[in-house]
Amino acid sequence: MSIKLDCIRVGMLETNCYMVYDETLREAIITDPGDNADFIESCAAEREVVPVAIFLTHAHADHILAVEELRDYYDIPVYVHEADVPMLSDGWKNLGRIKIELREKDVVLEGGEELTIGGMQIKVLHTPGHTPGGVSYYFPEASFVLAGDTMFYRSWGRTDFPGGDEQALMDSIRNVLLPLPEETVVYPGHMRATDIKSERRMHGYIKQ
Repeated sequence: MSIKLDCIRVGMLETNCYMVYDETLREAIITDPGDNADFIESCAAEREVVPVAIFLTHAHADHILAVEELRDYYDIPVYVHEADVPMLSDGWKNLGRIKIELREKDVVLEGGEELTIGGMQIKVLHTPGHTPGGVSYYFPEASFVLAGDTMFYRSWGRTDFPGGDEQALMDSIRNVLLPLPEETVVYPGHMRATDIKSERRMHGYIKQ
């Protein structure tokens, strides 16, 4: 198996929308489609992959603006943590004045799930703090994690938006993300990638 990840920057805030797929099966997961649905569709066609799921790390507008169009175009489910479901349909909480309602085939996560999609194994890690239902998607076979706005390169997400919690965010970083294997690459919701080894040094984390 060879898992491929492509970063597609979308929207005014240059959100990192990730397209992840196995190069043999060519069934893709789209993570955090924050805008520019037509562009994301063209990227999938160019790569000759078929999107089969939309993963949301959290429900802020800059990560969900293209959800409705992509969900309709591909007829695929949206995966979102239960604590962020209310945010999808609340324009004040999602910071975008938009409303997205879940449908029958969508998947509400609790955290801790182990999924198999497109031949890929994914562990759902609940990483609240930036939002109550923030999650990170860990791909152990490929040694990377999609961390949304929980962890950035040498930094972390804001907690001054509705539902933000600074202590919860620090706990998510220290207790959920930093204990991952040190070779794990961290793909954040904005800016450049980092890795667990260097972030441990930055955060003063010592593995017991």
